[in-house]
Order: sequence, then C-alpha cells, then structure tokens
Amino acid sequence: MKFLIVIILLAFSFDSPAQMIKTGQWRGSIIYDSLQIPFTFEVGYPNGDVPEITIINGSDRRVISNATVDGDSIFIPMEPFDVEIRAKFTAMSMSGLYKKYYRGLIIPFKAEFGKPRMKKNSVRPNAPIQERWAITLSPDTPGMSQGIGLFKQRGHIISGTIMTQVSDYRFFEGILDGDSIKLSCFDGAHAFAFLGRQIDNGWSGEMVYGSGYSEPWEAVYDDEAELRGPFEMVEIEQGKHKPYYDLLGAGEGKDAIDPAQYAGKVLVIQLFGTWCPNSHDQTKYLVDWYEENKHRGVSILASSYEANYTRAYGMERLEKYKQVNNIPYDLVLGGRLSKTAAAMPFPFMQRIEAFPTLVILDKQGYVRHVHSYFNGPATGDYYRSFDRRFNEIIDALVAE
Repeated sequence: MKFLIVIILLAFSFDSPAQMIKTGQWRGSIIYDSLQIPFTFEVGYPNGDVPEITIINGSDRRVISNATVDGDSIFIPMEPFDVEIRAKFTAMSMSGLYKKYYRGLIIPFKAEFGKPRMKKNSVRPNAPIQERWAITLSPDTPGMSQGIGLFKQRGHIISGTIMTQVSDYRFFEGILDGDSIKLSCFDGAHAFAFLGRQIDNGWSGEMVYGSGYSEPWEAVYDDEAELRGPFEMVEIEQGKHKPYYDLLGAGEGKDAIDPAQYAGKVLVIQLFGTWCPNSHDQTKYLVDWYEENKHRGVSILASSYEANYTRAYGMERLEKYKQVNNIPYDLVLGGRLSKTAAAMPFPFMQRIEAFPTLVILDKQGYVRHVHSYFNGPATGDYYRSFDRRFNEIIDALVAE
C-alpha cells in the first residue's frame, strides 16, 4: 500500500509543466507606458500536454497550436508575423515580454487566469448606442482623416471595428462604462485601444497605438457615413500602363520575375507586408479564391515590402509566410517598407494609400483596376461587397 502511494506521488510530482497552466479563460495585457491593453484568451489541451492558445476579439478567434513550454516558460509565436510572447508562468499567472522582432520592440506582457477583459466600474446605466459612427481622427490638424465605426451592443458589451482609407482596425471588443466607451484589440501584430467619452453632440477620445503613440478622435452618429470606395481612389487610363516587373521584385534583383509567364492571363498583383494583419486577411482570401479560380487563366503575384529590412531577412519572412498560409501563387520581395517604393512599379501612382493594395491587369498586361485598401472580415457587409466587386471585375476581364 505504501509503495502504491509513493508511485502516485511521484506521478504527480513529475507531471508535465504545461499542465500547470490552468485551462479556461485568461486576461492578457500588453503594457504600454501609460496604458495596459487588455485582451482575452483561452487555454486548452486538445492534443496532449502542449497548451493551445485561442485569442478572442469579439467574434474573431485566433488559434495558436504551436506554443512551446520549457520548464516554467512558455513561448507563443504569433505567426505569420515576426512576433512572439515569451513568459514565465504559474498555474494562474504569466509575466514576460511581447517581442515585435520586425520592429525591434520589446514590450512588457502579463496575464491572469479568470479575469474579465474589462470591468464595468460605473453604476450609471448605459444608454443604447447607435451602430454607425462618423469618426474624425486627429481633428483640426494636417493629419486629419476620416473613419467609420461599426459597433454592436449586447448589454454593456461592445464589439465592432473602425474602417479607414488605410484599411480597417480589425476586431475590437470592450464595454460601455457609464458615459465612457473602452475598446481594445490584439491581433498578434498590433495592440490598440479606442477610448472615449460622451459629449453633448457625440463622442470624443483617444486612439492608443503604443507607448507614446496615440491620436485624438471625435465622432457623431451618422447612418449615412461612407468613405470613398477602395476601387474608386485611383483612376486608370485603359490600355496605357504596364507595371515595371523588375521593380516589383527589386528586393531579389531585376530578373526575379519573368513577365512572359503571365502573358494572356488576367493578373492580380498584391502589394503587401508579412508584418501587416490586413495583408494577412487579404492573403487568406486570395489563397482560397485562387484555389477555386486558377483554372480560368488567372494568376496572382504578391510583392512584399518589409520592415527591419535586409534582403536575407525579407526572403526568410517570405518563405515563412508562404508556409504558414499555404500560398500556391508567386511571391517576390519588393524591398523595404515604403508606400512610395511600393508604387514605383506603377508610374501613374506617386504612392500607394495602404498595405495591402491590389493592382489588376487584363490579358494584354495593362493595368485596369487598383484596389487601394482592404475592408476585411471584421467589416461584415463591406467585406462581402469587396468579394462581389472583385469577382465581377475578374469575370469581365476573363471574358474579354
């Protein structure tokens, strides 16, 4: 009997360290100088001893199945981005670093088991909010820009996104707390906060992007608010412009691309970055779309523009990005992160508006359409509108 008890005790004492991380919901925090950006994640063990991490932002779920554990340390890669969380853990806490290698940034991180993303502090009732907001970022400054807030309310819980003409901010989640709104999002590459307070004729507040990096905003409810559409921002003179392929692949050298392989085909060129969550959203769309449409005489060529640039680093990032996303079409390295450099292969543009940008060519190799920013899955109807319009354009070009 004593021998059996010893065996049981030994079995518990040598249990896998990964199992010490408690199963269930956690609150993580990315810690900037003036603010902690909270997010929700779940820990589970569907495949044995290694924890699976699911990051939650509203309706979005990002599953990380390749975390690793070494003693009392956990390493959580945020693929396909060059980002990682490295932390010491106990059963109910984590403390460590959020490392953005592509930017050379190291930011404190912590997590606690069982804590809510945000806690309502005010006892004041929350008035219902309207779903569509007209937002002005950095009002009354040279950098002023417009956005649209698309929000849904469930009690005091708020979720949604903010669309701009440099793509959307993906999935926000947070609360109404009396006369205040507090939203956050964490997608692996970025941690943002959208904070505001009701004023007489609307809202005002601050968008926080990082330590020492934020901008003010103002907003009013507006059911008619719209932005200029991404297919409408660049006018093309048909039959005039062809891309300079040597510049599209400049990061690899002038002969990186053989234009002859696209002769007689409709070609979609994606200008993107492996560091960019909106590019990743669009890449996932293009991968699925290409698998269904490649038999129609359509090709895709993606050219990346990378931060923290060297040729070796860029090629390494491209290879990893291709593997993680199972990309079946051509990828080339365009060069260093720059909206001006990304436009150089297209002499009719001084700079692109955003990463990602799509440039669509007809069968003769002429540019016919430019799609200047991306409304991704968080934007709902706008994402579906992109899908419809993109397919209409491809159908028309294939039929020519």
